[in-house]
Amino acid sequence: MSSDEHVLFLGGSDKERLYLKDDEFVSESGVRVVVRATDIPGVDMRDTVARHKARYFQLGLFCRPDLRVLDFPCGSGYAAEVLGPLHVSYTGLDFDRTTVEYAKRTYGRYRAGYDVGDLRNPELARESYDVVGCIEGLEHIELDRQDGLISALRDALVPGGVLVVSSPEARSGVSGPSADNPYHLGELTRSDFLSLLSRHFKPSEIEVVTQEATLTTGYRNTCLYGICHKPEQGSHAAA
Repeated sequence: MSSDEHVLFLGGSDKERLYLKDDEFVSESGVRVVVRATDIPGVDMRDTVARHKARYFQLGLFCRPDLRVLDFPCGSGYAAEVLGPLHVSYTGLDFDRTTVEYAKRTYGRYRAGYDVGDLRNPELARESYDVVGCIEGLEHIELDRQDGLISALRDALVPGGVLVVSSPEARSGVSGPSADNPYHLGELTRSDFLSLLSRHFKPSEIEVVTQEATLTTGYRNTCLYGICHKPEQGSHAAA
């Protein structure tokens, strides 16, 4: 093509979505896509990549060969490579069609399938996954949409399955849009995060892990991980 008018550039210095490998391809819509591994000036990308990959180790604790794992949202799909040595059957969903195409091309060989999915309107088959991860997803939708998402993720779990959901703790002390990140529409306080999970799981079914890290933005961030265990068949379900 003679002009950048029909070229979509992804990755590079973009701080919002992490791409780990270069690629170039023509999308299903006919647009030429150029992807460059994320490289943010002044940022140690080794630290950033390690931090992002390590989030999926929470899922890995519950992964075993042939278990069905849902990663929603999956971003550029690198979790399939992280979890690949555990020999799981991986499904990644994300709202961005072009990124989903990239994920298929880059990570499809890791027993991985990818498709388009919307956190605000999740359409998930009931009791289809042994492990569900919602890593860096919850804060990207409005507070009034979060109950619907957690309900859908819980329903997608088989009895005895595990949901791992993360949320940055709201720095302002009040749940709502972030003042620091325009893409975070619904950050939660610790108490509101627990209240959200407790509306779908009993307190005895919830564990919370807290992690602190310095982000690429320079902010010191506290991230909350809710590990939620769906009861085995026949157990009393949460109200």
